[in-house]
Amino acid sequence: MQTATLYRYRWKFIRIGLILGFFAIAKISQSHAQSVPPSAPPTGARLFTQQCAACHSMKPCEIRVGPSLAGIVGKTAGKQPGFGYSPALKRSPMKWNAVNLDRWLADSNAAVPGSVMNYRQADATKRQALVTYLTTGK
Repeated sequence: MQTATLYRYRWKFIRIGLILGFFAIAKISQSHAQSVPPSAPPTGARLFTQQCAACHSMKPCEIRVGPSLAGIVGKTAGKQPGFGYSPALKRSPMKWNAVNLDRWLADSNAAVPGSVMNYRQADATKRQALVTYLTTGK
C-alpha cells in the first residue's frame, strides 16, 4: 500500500513540474518576443536596388531592360528617346508625378492597360518610399 501511495505522489509531482515548466517556457518566450524591436521600414534606395535596379537605372540616359528613371518626375510617360515603349505607353498622355507613380507602382497594368511592364506593390509604405526616392533621389 505504501508503494502505491508513493507512485501516486510521484506522478502528481511530475505533472505539477511539467505544468510549471510549460508556464516558465511560455513566460520566457513571451518576454523574449516583446524585447525584439521592430525593424525600420526599408528605404526607397534599398527598395529600388532590390526591386527596380535590375531593369532600371537612376543614371541619366542609361538604358537597361527598362528606361532610365533619373529625373522622371514631370516627364510624359513613354517618351524617353532610345527606348522601345509599348504602344499603350506611347499613346498614354500621363505625366509622371507622385500620384501617377503611386498608381503605376500599385499596378502598372491597371494604370496603363496594355503596357508591357508588369509590376505590383501592394504595400503602400513601400510604394511611398519608392515614390520619394524617384522624386528626390533620397
